[in-house]
Amino acid sequence: MKKWKGFIVAGVIIILLGQVMFHIYKDPLDYNPESKDYYIEYGLEETSSKNLVTAIYLDYRLFDSFFEASLLLIAVAGIAFMGVKDEDLL
Repeated sequence: MKKWKGFIVAGVIIILLGQVMFHIYKDPLDYNPESKDYYIEYGLEETSSKNLVTAIYLDYRLFDSFFEASLLLIAVAGIAFMGVKDEDLL
């Protein structure tokens, strides 16, 4: 019975990965030249940064980076909390 559970889990994972790979291969990533032109034209005056990469990362994408770091912190804290045995807490 334990052997069959492993095969079923592996099969489901392979099917899900196949679907993800199919959608990645099927959907083209369209290039948006308007956003590039906007960053080049307004990047210096909106962010006061001479380096365009820094302007995009620290100003336009700041909230995205902040929430990614917050999710990583929550995930690590959750794993650390689940890894502690009950005897260690008392």
